[in-house]
Amino acid sequence: MRKIFLFVLLSLTIFVFAYNFYFANIHAHTSYSDGVGTPLEAFQHARRYVHVQAITDHAYYFEQKLNGLDKLLLTKEQAMKSTKIGEFVALWGFEWTGGVGHINVYCTDEWISRNQVDLKGLYRWIVEKRALAQFNHPISTFGTFNEFEYDPLVDDFMNLIEVGNGSWRGRTITDEMLSNYQLALKKGWHLGATANQDNHRAEWGSANDTRTVVLAEELSFEAIMEALWSRRVYASEDKNAKLIFECNSHPMGSILFGEKSLNFKIVLKDTESFDEIRLISKHGVERVWKVNEKEFQIDLVLEPKEINEWYYVLAVQCDGDRIVSSPIWVKQSLVYVVNERTRVQGNTVGIFFDLVNYSSDASDVRLTVKVGGLEKNFEERITGKEKKSFAVDFSGLDVGKHSVTILVNDLIGWKSEVEIKKEPVLIDISHENDHPQFLQTVKAYLERKGYQVVLNNRYFKRVPQAILVILPFPKKGAFAETSDLNDFEIDVLVDYVSAGGKILLLALPNSFVPRGFEELCKRLVPDAKLIQEDDRILVSREGQTLDSLQERGLIFLSIDSVERILERLEDTLE
Repeated sequence: MRKIFLFVLLSLTIFVFAYNFYFANIHAHTSYSDGVGTPLEAFQHARRYVHVQAITDHAYYFEQKLNGLDKLLLTKEQAMKSTKIGEFVALWGFEWTGGVGHINVYCTDEWISRNQVDLKGLYRWIVEKRALAQFNHPISTFGTFNEFEYDPLVDDFMNLIEVGNGSWRGRTITDEMLSNYQLALKKGWHLGATANQDNHRAEWGSANDTRTVVLAEELSFEAIMEALWSRRVYASEDKNAKLIFECNSHPMGSILFGEKSLNFKIVLKDTESFDEIRLISKHGVERVWKVNEKEFQIDLVLEPKEINEWYYVLAVQCDGDRIVSSPIWVKQSLVYVVNERTRVQGNTVGIFFDLVNYSSDASDVRLTVKVGGLEKNFEERITGKEKKSFAVDFSGLDVGKHSVTILVNDLIGWKSEVEIKKEPVLIDISHENDHPQFLQTVKAYLERKGYQVVLNNRYFKRVPQAILVILPFPKKGAFAETSDLNDFEIDVLVDYVSAGGKILLLALPNSFVPRGFEELCKRLVPDAKLIQEDDRILVSREGQTLDSLQERGLIFLSIDSVERILERLEDTLE
């Protein structure tokens, strides 16, 4: 078949793109599992709406044969009969459905079900059969594959992920699926973005405008499969929106090695206007363009910050439809780090990451992990297609911000920043005492000063780990049962003060004094008594009525101004 080129004319620029756009639906069901109709009927219906249709019935239904025949092979037979080069391509497969997630496997002659293997067993089967597979609808309802635990061997075959799924008329590309798309990429997977209808009724390809768009040289089984294997796809809620995303003339789905200057090209075209286009990387949003046009083209040059980078495009149309590209990966080394994260506990910082060897050959690696002025070095040998997990702790760090760097053979594998904050300040909001204006102002002030702020929304059952406990009085009109301190809480707070802690009893306007608060004040300062005067709470001691008191770890403050709180906090915490 003669190759067709797309010519895009935008802003007097002619751009030649060597692939055709084929609109597909590669996740659907029939009566061979929990849908309706036969695969042949599904293909006959779908060919009027899409260029490519896959039928992927649930594998556990295949355990019961149809008239003694294997349902997967029957689906394959009907797919091959329905395919006509240049007009329509029919694909077959099965959906493995386990409690940790659902996975489509495409165009095999064998199948395996959840009754035979768990997720790791399925992974082994996919590698053994060298089968193309897709993560389906990655949301908490169906599972996220053990938080996308990464396996470099399986990564060669798990090439697709749904960022959109559904046969309804509303949004099918959801924030949760987009978030899990990024999670999977951060864990190390190389996945192309798809969006499918997951049909269970006789509306294959016609339920809505959701499409997986395949960039292929021609409409043939071989060309479509080559494109899917190469991740040359994008997800769209619009049935005919066209997206080109390239880096150094390589299309979306590509993995580039050793590129120092990244020349990106983004082209979008549709009959409906685009509102916003974003270029997203592992570091966040790199660029945003507000357009309100039906056509858009941009060329952009970036430099990779780390040895393993990925970039994808998210476009949003004026009607809200989303279009999501597959990523382009840029690597400076076959050995790199993924799944990087930090944990701060007191003055100790933990650095966690996975070291991955993307190559099939073993490699000797020098690892350097730095936090601020501290450094730890490792010599590692990592075998081909291996992942090694690391946890590195640094203790005794000063309060403040510290840079974090991981070097792999002296190349930057990851850069980040952590902050060691001062000891925590706990603000209680568990006794109907969550005064919003006070809470917002004081929390922001403490965080600016470098303190950790912990909001306590449960009863005090153990001694707080904090330099100060701020305990506002409950608001008037609160329920007595939920606003008062329990006897065991009073005991805990007294123990906290005995161990050197401080409690700020804060009387804000329109508050009242429950019995438990009176008892706490009496146990900490026996000769002090709380007094309710209209909308104010005061304290009486030695014949004087006071709006403030500081004694034996108890600080009482009755105020009508946030500024006074901040002044007193500064004195208390110094």
